[in-house]
Amino acid sequence: MLSALRAALSGINAATTRLDAAAANIANASDTGRVPDANGASSVYRPLDVSQSEAPGGGTVATVSQRSPGYSLQYQPNAPDADARGMVAAPDVSMEQEVSNVMMARVSYAANVKTMKAASDMQKSLMDTLF
Repeated sequence: MLSALRAALSGINAATTRLDAAAANIANASDTGRVPDANGASSVYRPLDVSQSEAPGGGTVATVSQRSPGYSLQYQPNAPDADARGMVAAPDVSMEQEVSNVMMARVSYAANVKTMKAASDMQKSLMDTLF
């Protein structure tokens, strides 16, 4: 039963990571920055991606990485970060994808909370049986 609780807790942590990344992407979606130079340096926000994999011993692990290249060029000649051609770098954020990530996190929270409740109920029944 403890393994079920650990697996559910890791799922809740992964959902939190997914929600945090989606929130950061949504909050920074309209920010722009300099077009990256030859070294790739830029002030533009790089969207975050979350990947999940199986954790050793059960559960899941969420890994956050910056999207590469993570930006697209837009023509905004009056923007303070515009280059000589009037181009700025804008984060490559899809609101549809980010809302989908938020919804996936919500469903994951709900499923993992139900798993925790079921494991807790089973543990309580076992204890009631034994004592």
